[in-house]
Amino acid sequence: MRFHPTAISLASTILLFSTNCNPIHALQSNPEESPQRLSDTTAVCTASQGRTATCEVELDVPASCIIDGSSNCPIVFFFHGAGGTNDWFGRQSGVHANNVIGVYPQGENGWNTGPKSSNTCTWDDYDCTSDPDEGAFLSSIIHELRLLGALGNVYLVGNSNGAALAHRLASNANMDDLPIKGIVTKVTQLLASPARSGPGNLNYNQPSAGVPQVSVLNLMGDNDLLIPYEGGTSGVFGGDTNFVLMSALDSMTTWAAHNGCSTGYTTASSVYGTSGQATFYDYSGGCDEGIIVEHYVLHGAGHSIGGSDTLDGVSIDYDLAYDFISRVEAGDGGGGGGGGPPTPTTPNPS
Repeated sequence: MRFHPTAISLASTILLFSTNCNPIHALQSNPEESPQRLSDTTAVCTASQGRTATCEVELDVPASCIIDGSSNCPIVFFFHGAGGTNDWFGRQSGVHANNVIGVYPQGENGWNTGPKSSNTCTWDDYDCTSDPDEGAFLSSIIHELRLLGALGNVYLVGNSNGAALAHRLASNANMDDLPIKGIVTKVTQLLASPARSGPGNLNYNQPSAGVPQVSVLNLMGDNDLLIPYEGGTSGVFGGDTNFVLMSALDSMTTWAAHNGCSTGYTTASSVYGTSGQATFYDYSGGCDEGIIVEHYVLHGAGHSIGGSDTLDGVSIDYDLAYDFISRVEAGDGGGGGGGGPPTPTTPNPS
């Protein structure tokens, strides 16, 4: 059985307090393209393990989300890839147009989801106190948001290494520390091994019994030379063969089974960009109401997906993600944001 620490958790106290009076610190809105710095007004960086002076957490709150100092709008975390920055999310995330709260953390040269040359501990030293503990970091941000009065469901949107972080955090979801409702991941799937890696207790790499259901939308290219669509080892792990990726479809089957859905799927054809082809996989059959498990494979695409790319005319960054979030919020279930009529259910390969 996994142990999820609640020593830093104030969730039950916060919820009880917020039902009786206003939060201690009222949530404030900001103009579009001018996010606030949550790291300037809280200890999310200074008190978090393994953070350096580069640590920053931006908070982007539309005025339309706030009622009497609090908000029930969805909270969407945006995770950059390895070597990336959070600088551009405030200009391009579209949270104001979509009536959600945006959170833009800056990683330490990416995210600690595998072997890193900057780490001082081995990947299997779970008691390490020097390397970034990503689960604790994200948990501390969520707790600060709850204290401010941001009470909506939590979603994660990640690209590459940021998608690996989203999978990792969702695999450790729990109502106290990581109350994650859904994830949108690009160009990365679940790890097949190891079972755990990195510091702390929120460091499991696959979901298991006891972890709440999490809706998943995943996009991958089948010509990705960095993160192979069929899984296996990758150069991003620095030659460490302990780290092995699931195939994209095995990853989706794992999420479908975890969520209590059918492990079969329906497929439909989609148009990638102006003339490319994609196939949409819907695993949402048999899911509980409001649970969505969907996958797009972009035929011929490599490790770079997004930017101005579209699927059936819908922008991948980030209209497709917002369509997914709105469907989860509405409890509408699967079906995708585009594509033609589905073909009959196909058994998933074993």
